[in-house]
Amino acid sequence: MVAFLSVQTQSVSLRGAVVPVARPTVVRRSIAQPISAKYRGHGTDLSKVPDFQRHENDSGSPEAQIARMSARVIQLTDHLRVHKTDYSTRRGLMAVLSKRKQLLRYLRSKDKAAYERCINELGIRQLKAEV
Repeated sequence: MVAFLSVQTQSVSLRGAVVPVARPTVVRRSIAQPISAKYRGHGTDLSKVPDFQRHENDSGSPEAQIARMSARVIQLTDHLRVHKTDYSTRRGLMAVLSKRKQLLRYLRSKDKAAYERCINELGIRQLKAEV
């Protein structure tokens, strides 16, 4: 993007005569591009999610959310195996793990059978017993 910031007067000689000419000063400004760090689901294997959905369009049940988060955890873990110093991804992984842990804790308190099914089929370790 080019923006005109101001107009300056410069002298130009035409056939021996000095003539003032107004020329705009051009300032190049780049438009700030928004940082698109939002996850959009590319590269995540969601093949196990339909097994945990309660109905065809279910995306909000704890089981479906846990299955989606588990797929995301696997993807982020694979990424971190290659990019060992990617601390932003590591932070994102910790956030996903924390959210999944909260959902697992909720599911264990509400529906023990669904909790057991989730951890067995997704290969997640059991939560530690609360004291």
